[in-house]
Amino acid sequence: MNALTRTACRSCGASNLETVLAFGPMPLANQLLTETELHGEEARFPLTLAFCPSCSLAQILETIPPEALFENYPYFSSFSDTMLAHAKQSTDELCAEARLGSDSLVVEIASNDGYQLQFYQQAGVPVLGIEPAKNIAAAAVEKGIPTRSEFFGAELANGLRAEGVAADVVLAYNVMAHVPDLNGFIAGIRTLLKDDGIAVIEAPHVLQLVENCEFDTIYHEHLCYFAVAALRPLF
Repeated sequence: MNALTRTACRSCGASNLETVLAFGPMPLANQLLTETELHGEEARFPLTLAFCPSCSLAQILETIPPEALFENYPYFSSFSDTMLAHAKQSTDELCAEARLGSDSLVVEIASNDGYQLQFYQQAGVPVLGIEPAKNIAAAAVEKGIPTRSEFFGAELANGLRAEGVAADVVLAYNVMAHVPDLNGFIAGIRTLLKDDGIAVIEAPHVLQLVENCEFDTIYHEHLCYFAVAALRPLF
């Protein structure tokens, strides 16, 4: 497995990227070693943070194939009581504000084990999860949450619309930073939404990374680090 190194911005395509931090070869963050693997040589890949002066997007230059990172993933969101409390609160707020009901549809991208969609189901709102990690998608299906085990992008969104799927709400919590094709991801959300639909996106703020020196949040899964200034041209 090799990392693909970019020379152009993931958002605007500009080629004048400026290196900010070069960490050198680093292991993959969530590829936990088994006992038998401890004595072998762990795979390492370059990790370089860069800034695009043209659109203000901070990003790493290297891309690990998403299938290697996410098709079998160790993190289950339901493990965190804090995540569950946030999910319940945001569900209650959005159901009230958007007046969601039995004739609505909420689609979540990177829905994990259904930790968020379960609360919409409990409120009587139909849901669809999209989760590429097969082990986690299976856990969601066991809970009774309809889930497609696929990577989301423009192609999948077009396919879903062809099937008659149109969302009142698209949720994308802690996923946009993981996406290699940013423009395809955003185009897919626009395609999947009804004309009056709502997209709710949560992503870490690069300002906090800088102010708090949170260099430990820079790793191969996090391809992008967003500021509002970078989101405007992307959207």
